[in-house]
Amino acid sequence: MKSLLEAISLLRCDNVLECFFGLNELDVSIYRALLECSMRSQELAKKVGRGENAVYKSLQKLLICGLVVREKKCVDGGGYYYIYSAVRPEKVAERMRESVEELRRKLLKAVDEFEHAF
Repeated sequence: MKSLLEAISLLRCDNVLECFFGLNELDVSIYRALLECSMRSQELAKKVGRGENAVYKSLQKLLICGLVVREKKCVDGGGYYYIYSAVRPEKVAERMRESVEELRRKLLKAVDEFEHAF
């Protein structure tokens, strides 16, 4: 675990998703692409220039983080596929603000406990 002071000093707008959700460069590029328009995983793979397996793994991570949603579409004659969409940055930012507030409360509690313990 990085120290809190180190993490704060390294935090920038371009890595805030990495900091909050543990995303990598591919994950962020997929999120950005889905902000432009919803699409299937095969279309995403072409757009970001990566293989379908890598894109699928990133999509799974983004789904778990709540940054992407998917909608199941049925195909005439049987079968289905998913259309992926990005959660709007405003909603993601609100979740991050809530997390910051929770972290703030926990840190202040830990500091108070430290102060009383020593």
